[in-house]
Amino acid sequence: MTIDSALTALAIILSVVSVALSGWFSIRTARLSHSLAAEREERLEQQSALKAAEQVYEPLAQAAAELQSRIFNIVETGWVPLMKRYESHGDYAIVSTAFLFAHYFGWIEARRQAVLASSGEGGRDLEVQRHIDAVLKTLRRSEDSEGFLFFTTEQRAIGELMLEWETVAKTRVPKVKGYAAFVKQYRADESFREWFQPVHAGMELVSTGDNRRLIDIQRALVSLIDELDPKRKYTAGFELERIEHTPR
Repeated sequence: MTIDSALTALAIILSVVSVALSGWFSIRTARLSHSLAAEREERLEQQSALKAAEQVYEPLAQAAAELQSRIFNIVETGWVPLMKRYESHGDYAIVSTAFLFAHYFGWIEARRQAVLASSGEGGRDLEVQRHIDAVLKTLRRSEDSEGFLFFTTEQRAIGELMLEWETVAKTRVPKVKGYAAFVKQYRADESFREWFQPVHAGMELVSTGDNRRLIDIQRALVSLIDELDPKRKYTAGFELERIEHTPR
């Protein structure tokens, strides 16, 4: 083989190697770009889900504050004065208390659906979830009474019944039924009303002077509010003092 032939063969080999390397780097670059794009999209979805969760912090904090406020009034006022206060309004005490539980469950469900696509990353939301779980466990736990006892699936079911969606500027946003819509359904639909039997049982428990369940629930709700709204931006008008247990 002459020198010219050897140089030509070498040039061909180098050209083939160059094309192969170029193709390999192009494939590697494309795969890396795709991987980075997928990671970025996943990260944006997580951030979006967490942002959506934070958007329901305000109504959730207010719903929790309204419920704990009712509990505080029941415990501090006592059964007989409470009934006298509302005696001209029929069963308002029971129905409105049922609504406050339902309203809270509705916003809990709204938050749950807002973070369905989220991995749960984010320190603050993890703390919020921890306090939500504490309220859930308190509501589903009862050693000796059915009063104010809502099992996990019952809390979820009531939340689903209360939650609606509306479109604002082409964006779906959660909406929880208000008191008027709740009362209308409560009066007309026996199957809906049955979900709130724990409230009726709870009021009977309170009438005997046993407020232990309510106090546990109120304390758990205040802890949740402390995490959702530490600066009292959304709950400024509420007294959020934890009720202390008193010896029986």
